[in-house]
Amino acid sequence: MRNKKAQSAIAIVLFIVSFVIVIQIKSVMKNNGMDSTQLQRIEDLQKELIKEKDKNIDLNKQLLQANTNLETYRENARQNDTGSKAMAEELKNAMLLAGLTDVEGEGVTVVLKDSTERSGENSSANYVIHDRDLRDIVNELIGSGAEAISINGERISSKSAIRCVGPTITINNNYYAPPFTIKAIGDPDTLEAGLNIRDGVVDVMRAFKIDVTITKSNKLQIPRYNGTVTYKHAEEVKRTAAR
Repeated sequence: MRNKKAQSAIAIVLFIVSFVIVIQIKSVMKNNGMDSTQLQRIEDLQKELIKEKDKNIDLNKQLLQANTNLETYRENARQNDTGSKAMAEELKNAMLLAGLTDVEGEGVTVVLKDSTERSGENSSANYVIHDRDLRDIVNELIGSGAEAISINGERISSKSAIRCVGPTITINNNYYAPPFTIKAIGDPDTLEAGLNIRDGVVDVMRAFKIDVTITKSNKLQIPRYNGTVTYKHAEEVKRTAAR
């Protein structure tokens, strides 16, 4: 009888041990599977990062060559006749409009920081800075006569894109997180008044406790647009001479 009880007890213990071992094996297999998936994801991200870096290197080379050629054209135009000098002045103005030159002048600096407060009545997303907030600020500055604008050192041009990518915002395909520093060259009083218009973009942001600081300045420096300006589909309209 005692032998039977001992055998039963041993059988139960062995069953429990076997059960625990199976569970552990399954757990290890699952974790290994998760690790494998995570490693694959990391490798994919690394490959994408390398591709983006290579692309940026190529674009920077193209930009450097284009700037070198452009400076050569400008120097040749300055040294030639009156007609060429007029063309050089038009080129200068066109470059200013396209944001391809460093500029300086009076204006305003706007610094934006995420809110440190939260309210249970509203979504937490309302208390952080989004791409639409930056676009609204830029549009308000342009509407108030800004002649040049930058965000975190990125010149805003007709080719600039501002959009959310996860917790960051891309500006000219570069990633940034708060705080954001926006510089705008123009009449300081007019720019400040445009931003502080009642119920405007700044009022809305401040309603959600987003920190907005506006400072007027007698001299600001804004760098040129560092991206490439190429057109694959848009072409100049060729006009025929009038008869």
